[in-house]
Amino acid sequence: MGMTSLSTSARAVLAELVRRGQATRPQISQALGLSKPTVSAAMAELEQHRLVSAAGSTQGHTGRSAMLYRIGEGAGHVVGVDVGVTRARVHAQTVSGVRLLDADREVPLQSAPQPGRDAPPLADLQASAAVAGDLLRETLPRLDDNGPLRQIVIALPTIVTDRDPGAPSHRPEARAMLKAFSLPEVPLLLENNVNCAALAERGVGVAQGFSQFAYVQAGVRIGAAIVIDGRLLRGASGWAGEVAHLPFPWAPDRQPAPDGLEHFLGAEQLLRRAVAAWPGSEQPRPSSAEELFQRAAEGHAPAQRAVAEHAAQLGRLIVAVVALVDPGLVVLGGGIGSNPLLLGTVRETLHNLHIPVEVRQSGLGTTATVTGAAVLARDHALQRLIGTAT
Repeated sequence: MGMTSLSTSARAVLAELVRRGQATRPQISQALGLSKPTVSAAMAELEQHRLVSAAGSTQGHTGRSAMLYRIGEGAGHVVGVDVGVTRARVHAQTVSGVRLLDADREVPLQSAPQPGRDAPPLADLQASAAVAGDLLRETLPRLDDNGPLRQIVIALPTIVTDRDPGAPSHRPEARAMLKAFSLPEVPLLLENNVNCAALAERGVGVAQGFSQFAYVQAGVRIGAAIVIDGRLLRGASGWAGEVAHLPFPWAPDRQPAPDGLEHFLGAEQLLRRAVAAWPGSEQPRPSSAEELFQRAAEGHAPAQRAVAEHAAQLGRLIVAVVALVDPGLVVLGGGIGSNPLLLGTVRETLHNLHIPVEVRQSGLGTTATVTGAAVLARDHALQRLIGTAT
C-alpha cells in the first residue's frame, strides 16, 4: 500500500502509538485533542491496512475496560547491516522496535597488515562486504513472516558522501563494497559505521535524552561522530568526525603520516607497543589486544602500564573533539574503547587538562554499529509511515 494514502488523522494516531508503545482510543483522543469519532475513523483506517492491532484491554478508573492497541504486523520490519572490518553483522527489528533476530559472521583476513598503516586495504573491505552481503541474503528469507521489509541501512567502514547507494559521488572503496550487495527492490540507505554507533547510543544507549554529544570509537580503527540538536552532523562531504585524518605526528621535525593517528591509536599498534615493552622475565607476551586487556584485568603490571598509556592517548584525542565542538558528553565506544579499564585514566587525563566534558562508556560494545543502523532504518521507515521523523 502507498503510505501517502493515509489520512492526516490516521498518521497522527499512528505516531502517538509509536510514541506510547500501546494505548487506548480514549488515551489517544485526549493526547491528540481529537474527537472520539475522528480517532475511531482513523483507527479503522489503520486496522484496514494492518498497521495497528489489538493488544488486550485495560481497566479504567471508572471500572470500564478499554481495548489497548499497538503497532500491527502490517507496519513491517527493518534491517541494519554492519560491514565490519573483522566481523559482519545483521540486526532485524519490527517497525514498532521489537527485536526479530541477530546474525553475525567472521570476515577472513585477506592480506597482511601493511607496515606503517592500519587502515584495511581495498581487498579487505571488499571481503567484508562480500561476507555481509551473503549474510544479509541468507537472513532476509527468515523475516518473511514479519510483514513488509520497509528499510535496509548498510553501515560502511568508510566516509559516506551520500546516503543514496546510487549516487555517483561515492568514494572508490564505498563503490567497491556496494558491488557485493544485490538486493530486492527495497528502500536502501548508506551510512558511516561510527555515525550509526552514535545513533544507537542516542536511541538505546548511554546518550538517551541528550540532544548534543560526541561518540568516539576506538578499536581496530578510530573515528568519531557528532550529534547536534538530535541530528548527526555529517558535514558538507561526509567528513565530519573523521578524526583518523587529524595530522599525526605534528612536530617541527616530523612529517605527518597518512592516517598516522589511526595507526598510532589502533588496536594493532597498541599491541605492538605493549609487546615491545614487555619484560623478558614476565609471562609470555600477549598475542592480541583482547589478551592484553585480560592480563591487565588480572593485575599484570606491564599490561596495566600499556592500557593506562593507551587510555591517556585516547583522552588526548577526546580533547581534540571537545576543542572543536564542545559536546558536553562524549561516549567512548568500540571494541577497545568500551573496555572499563580505560575509563578512569581517560577521565583523569581530561581532568588534569581542565577539559569540560563528561565521559561515559558505551554498553553496546561491538554491536553499536549494527544496532544504530537498525535505529536509522526504523526512523526512516516511520518517517514514511507517519510523515515525520522520530
